[in-house]
Amino acid sequence: MSTSPAVDLDARIALLEQRDERLTQLLDLLAQRTTAPAKPGKDWDAYAAVIASFIGIMALAVAGYTAYVQRQQLRAQVWPHLQLTYSSVNLRIWAENEGTGPARITAMRVTVDGAAVRSWDDVQKAASFTDDAVLRRSSFSHAVVAAGREHDIIVTGESDAARAKFRELLRHGKHPVSIFVCYCSVLGDCWTTSIGDTHLDRDTGSDECPIRDAERFEE
Repeated sequence: MSTSPAVDLDARIALLEQRDERLTQLLDLLAQRTTAPAKPGKDWDAYAAVIASFIGIMALAVAGYTAYVQRQQLRAQVWPHLQLTYSSVNLRIWAENEGTGPARITAMRVTVDGAAVRSWDDVQKAASFTDDAVLRRSSFSHAVVAAGREHDIIVTGESDAARAKFRELLRHGKHPVSIFVCYCSVLGDCWTTSIGDTHLDRDTGSDECPIRDAERFEE
C-alpha cells in the first residue's frame, strides 16, 4: 500500500524557484546572442539553436516538476490517517481519522478467534452470544470517515450482562475480535489499518487491498 505523503514541499519549491531563475538567465543570454553582430568564424545561428533546445528541455522539466509539486500539495491536503482503537472502559471499538482528508473504507475483514466472519450475527454466533443486545452494530465496511471524526464500529449493549460478554471480544478476552481495514483518499491513494492479530500483511507494496473477496465483511 502507499506510504504517508510527507514531503518537504518548501525545499522542493525553493529548488523550483532556482531553476526558474536559471531559465530566465538563459533566455537573456539567448536574446543577447541573437541581437549581437555576427563575427567571422562564429556560427551564432548554431549556438542559438543549441541554447533554444536546452531552454526547451529546461522549460519542460520545470513544467513537469511544477505539476509534481502541486500534486504533492493536493495529496497532503486530502491525506487520511485512520486508526482503530478499543476501550475496555467504555467498551467499544471505533475508528478515528487523524488525517487531513476523508477516509473512504473499501473493505473490512473481521475475525473471531482467528476465523473470518461475514456479519455481526456471525460475530455473535462465533463468540457464543445468545443476547442480541450484547452488540450495538454499525455499518462501517463501506463508510466514509471525515477528517477529525470518529466512527463507532461495535459498541456494547447497556445491560451488565451485555457489558460482561462484550469484554470477551477484546484483545485479551475469551473470544478476541480482530479487524483489518482497507481505505483510500479521494485521490485514490490507499492504505490499511488494523487492530488485533489479523494475520494479514499491512505493507503489500501495492495499492491493492489484501483482503480476499471470500473474507470481506458484508455489513
